[in-house]
Formats: sequence, C-alpha cells, structure tokens
Amino acid sequence: MEQLPDHIKKLLLRKLHGISAKADDKIIADWASQDPAYEEEIAQLTTTWRMTDEWLEEKEFDTSSAWSKIDQRIALATEKKNDTTNTVFWMNTLLKTLVAAAIVAGFIFGGWFWYNKRQESFTIITAATDQHITLSEGTTVWLRKGATIRFPQIFKADERKIYLSGEAYFDVKAIIQQPFRIETGKGLITVLGTSFLVNAGQQHERVAVVTGKVLFADKDHPQKRCTLSANEEAIFTGETFERKTFTSSPLQWQQEELSFRSTSLKEVIQTLTIFYNHPVKIDSTQTPGAGEISITASFGKESLYQAVDEIAKLTGLHYRQQQDTLILY
Repeated sequence: MEQLPDHIKKLLLRKLHGISAKADDKIIADWASQDPAYEEEIAQLTTTWRMTDEWLEEKEFDTSSAWSKIDQRIALATEKKNDTTNTVFWMNTLLKTLVAAAIVAGFIFGGWFWYNKRQESFTIITAATDQHITLSEGTTVWLRKGATIRFPQIFKADERKIYLSGEAYFDVKAIIQQPFRIETGKGLITVLGTSFLVNAGQQHERVAVVTGKVLFADKDHPQKRCTLSANEEAIFTGETFERKTFTSSPLQWQQEELSFRSTSLKEVIQTLTIFYNHPVKIDSTQTPGAGEISITASFGKESLYQAVDEIAKLTGLHYRQQQDTLILY
C-alpha cells in the first residue's frame, strides 16, 4: 500500500470522523482520481475504519464479574487462612508480573516497528511511461519512462534523501532545516527548494536548473563539485564537470518535442543522446569544428535515425553506426 501524502491523511481523517467540509471531499476525490491505486487505497482504509467502529461498539468484557468469580473460587479452595493468604498473594504477584511483561514487550515492539518504518521502509517506483508522483512532504517529481526512484516512506528529520537512476524533473518543496538530496550512480545533488532536471545515465549525468540553486558533487569525492543557478547545467562524466548555460527547455521530453534555434551541433547531439537514451557522437578527427555548426530545427515524433539523417542533410555531414553509437562525420 502506497504512503498517503500528509495533507491527504489529515483530510481523510476528518472525513472518517464525519467533520469534513465539501472542499475537503473534493480535494480527496481529485487526488484519488489520479490513479486507480489511490482510489483502492482509500476504499480499503474506509472499510478498515468502519470495521474498527463495529468492534468498538460490541459489548465489553465484564471484568468485575470475572474477578468476582475468581475471588469466590479462591475463598472456597481452602478454609485455612494462611493458605488463602498465600494464594491471593501468588495471584497478585503473577498478575503484576504479566502486566509488567506486557508493557515492556509493547515498548520493545513499538520501538522496533517505528525504527524500521522510519529507517528501512522504502518505496521503489519504476516508470513504465512518463509518470508524475508527489512525495510525502510535498515535493513533485516527473519521472521519465524507464527511470527508477527509491525513497523512504518517512524522511529523517535532518534530511530528505532519495535515490534515482534515469531521468526525472524535480520541483522541491523548500524546507530549510531539511535539505533535499538525490543520490545517483556517480553524483550527489543537494537543494533546499528549487526546480531542476536530473539525468542519471550510465555514460554521464546531467543536472539542468530551472529555478533556484543546486549543488552537484561527485559522491565519492565530495570536494569535486559545482554550484548551478537558473538556466545553468552541468554534465558529469565521473572525472570532470562540463558547465554551461542552456537555451532549450530541459523538459522537452514532456512535450515529446525537440526544438533548436541557432544551437551548436555539439549541444544538439548531447540533447539527442539524452532524449532518445541512445549514444550519438561527432567524429571531430574527420570533421574538425563540426561541433560548432549552428542548427535550427524541430523534431516531433521522428525516430533517432530520422533526426540524425535530417541533421546530416542540414549540415552536409554523414553518419554511420558503430556498435551501439551513431557517429556524425
């Protein structure tokens, strides 16, 4: 069962208690309509709540009557005062021991359950299609097809840390005392509140900042880092950060369209590699300076091969397939 966002939990509890307003019910309904799994989760919680009410309404166990019968049996068990006293003492001691054991066991189990829930309970989502999710503290994530995100159901008090492979766009809720961190295969990204794109590929990783500031670091060598502001991006190969400004929207894959206006061929090739998740390169030994050729073009539903073929016609270059890489020359 998915972890409900905090604001949905509060509204749902009001609804189950019968004190919700129409506006609350609409918010719950709008949230649930985003995914059939959400509607099923709310239905299960509502059923469980009603069952609990029925249990609470059942006739309570008659404790006084039960203890009265026990006292009568103790009194009839023996006529000897000493034996009766010893029996009552034994019963009282046993009762106190059982109660103490139950309390200790409750604390142990409760602590173990809470610790594991906070520290070890993770949700893993792999996007079969482009997917939109909201984390428990309000951060919004758009996952590109094939991306995988892993995050705890409850974040720690001093940080919000998630794990990502593939490509995703983040709109992070600002919580100053609880920084938001993304760990990838090579890097560690730290933010307070901003919006940015992360592409954690196998060959290289890219961070493009739309608003705010982001610290992009090598997770194995934290001293190797760079700070990015709005309209800046960095590509990290595992050795160095290549930093620059970007002109085209980093979210073009959401519109399923690529558009370039007087953009260098080098930047176009990098965008194609990320957009199609397929390596494309320029053979600069055969065509020195080809990476600086300016391109103005748009691509919609074309395949990668169609896009590269059109670029070759626009620039007068050729291309070839070399293993899994398309090479312009």
